[in-house]
Amino acid sequence: MLTASMPISTTPDHVWAFVSASNGAVDVVRLAHAPDLERFIGLPIEAFDPYALLPTYSPTGELVTGFRWATTADVEAYAYLFG
Repeated sequence: MLTASMPISTTPDHVWAFVSASNGAVDVVRLAHAPDLERFIGLPIEAFDPYALLPTYSPTGELVTGFRWATTADVEAYAYLFG
């Protein structure tokens, strides 16, 4: 089972979370937001370029359709999803 921390922002445009597994492994993900779906996903930095303008799969450059990087305003607007 995976457990995510509360979102952590380093700037208003960069929102991250720590994800831990039941075996003790911990990873960091950058949060992406789908405004039309009111949904957030955490994208691991090993597979996705956290510094691209939009969420992008690193090996191919393919965009994550429907998602953009989450902002602190997004997290505040949907705080009930993180409670």
